[in-house]
Amino acid sequence: MHNHLILPTEVTTALEFIQSIQIPDVENEILAGRKFYEAFIPMAGEADQIFAVEDVTVPSPDGDINIRVYRPSDEPLLPAVLYFHGGWFNAGSLETHDRPLRTLTRLSQCIVIAVDYRLAPEYPFPHGLNDCCHILKWMTEQSNMLGIDTHRISVMGDSAGGAVATVVARRAVREMNISIRCQVLIYPVTDSSLSTVSWKQFAEGPNLTLEGALIAWNQYTPDATSRNHPDAAPLLADDIAGLPPALIIIAEYDPLRDEAIQYARKLKEAGVEVKLSEYKGMVHGFFQMGGIIPQGIDAINEAALYIKKNISLL
Repeated sequence: MHNHLILPTEVTTALEFIQSIQIPDVENEILAGRKFYEAFIPMAGEADQIFAVEDVTVPSPDGDINIRVYRPSDEPLLPAVLYFHGGWFNAGSLETHDRPLRTLTRLSQCIVIAVDYRLAPEYPFPHGLNDCCHILKWMTEQSNMLGIDTHRISVMGDSAGGAVATVVARRAVREMNISIRCQVLIYPVTDSSLSTVSWKQFAEGPNLTLEGALIAWNQYTPDATSRNHPDAAPLLADDIAGLPPALIIIAEYDPLRDEAIQYARKLKEAGVEVKLSEYKGMVHGFFQMGGIIPQGIDAINEAALYIKKNISLL
């Protein structure tokens, strides 16, 4: 299927692992998709032991939001990273990203807070995004209890979570008066048109497919007018001047590659400092595959170093 691609051995191993996943018969396709994504977890390798991990339930006007708080140490005033998982807006959980986030906590020496935001199709746009903004506001209000230095907060996300992260950063600046030091976007979703060259090139994968993307956007934005809302498709935002510096990590063989490059260009044109980092030979999802693909750990390390550089006290 992908014989035109020269894939590194470890990437082929990861793709073979994915193809071997067996999901017991589940009547509900959405549930089956979520179970399939959770079966990716072992590809992240062993779970790092870190100082403390705690699950917390945060009340919100729309109902409780579950988060997971990772602590690198018991130091009283630590920087924090607010993390939004990927999964095409319709899958992903605190579990799917637990191992990469433990590694991120260790390498960045930041408190990392993962958000179990509401998913489509049960909760289409903007429910999940609103949850994420609520948690940002909550963590600044509860910073003393959490031991967070509110002057050193970063946002980060992969894939669909990358879309969420950059919109949360924009809302923080525009509406919430919260300072964000930097944003780290791992192969972010930025465009709902699915019309880039990389979507044509990799319509059949590896890993992501155009068919899956169409389903995901239909579930996330069932109302066609919201599909081109800049809070759903960040590439369409026109008020991005003054956003925090961004590290955008992309994979060479990823249908999302070109929309991430376009977003990087758009940020730069608006005067935002951007570092675009392409991982050659990599496929979508490699950030979560560090147990098989060493570049997955490299990407976590690059993110941690970028965050450390941007939060160092001036």
